[in-house]
Amino acid sequence: MLVHGGLGNAAEWALVAGRLDGPLVIPDRPGCGLSYRIDYRKVDFRRDAAAWLLDLVDGLDVERIDLIGGSMGGFFAMAFATAHPERLRRLVLIGAPFGLYREVPLFLRLWGNPIVGRLISRMKISDAETLRTRAFAGLVLHPERIPSDLLEVYMAAAALPGTAFTSRTMLHAVMTFRGLRDPLWMLEDMAHLQVPTRFVWGDHDHFAPSSIGKSLAQRMGDGQVTVILDAGHMPQLDQPEAVAAVVNPFLRASDSP
Repeated sequence: MLVHGGLGNAAEWALVAGRLDGPLVIPDRPGCGLSYRIDYRKVDFRRDAAAWLLDLVDGLDVERIDLIGGSMGGFFAMAFATAHPERLRRLVLIGAPFGLYREVPLFLRLWGNPIVGRLISRMKISDAETLRTRAFAGLVLHPERIPSDLLEVYMAAAALPGTAFTSRTMLHAVMTFRGLRDPLWMLEDMAHLQVPTRFVWGDHDHFAPSSIGKSLAQRMGDGQVTVILDAGHMPQLDQPEAVAAVVNPFLRASDSP
């Protein structure tokens, strides 16, 4: 199962999904894409994230899954992993997972502000090329590589009713102007996770350096880090082939000692 990042939708995985082995489930997170409306200010963010994934796993009628999360999707994946490790076979976290670093880019902190966030939510990007140069410039190292049709999907998703509301309430729920809210700090819980975990980190991830993942992996029972060269916060868009080359062998590995 692949879980997308904070302000995106399931299309985030378009360039890498066809390169991954086996059957895939790629949902839109609550409030994103074609999923249901949600006010994230009214839920227990971490508990609700774990419960949403548990409902999906139960709906698939399987005992355990392999879970891949990117950025905020990484937070959802870690919330599920630490709450229900027995339902997880292997965990992959692509890009700096939200919840492992406290500092957050200023623009996102402003967007989460109750007053400024309303103003930001009214800002509209009118064409795909502006989306490429403005929104994706801070997320990927090579925005010029993103196919135009994928940008069009992002534009269509952003135009769906409730999308701006979801983004604003989610950012308000997870951060203050000073950064990550304390209840969402995941580093210590992840250090005790016994599920085999692979961090896949872009070498130019502007959200957090790969040293965070390397330090955490050393404390985990079975943690590893692979740094993807020439990639930003979303290496699945910058270097989809390189990401698949890391993920596929990890997920194919036997559970035997």
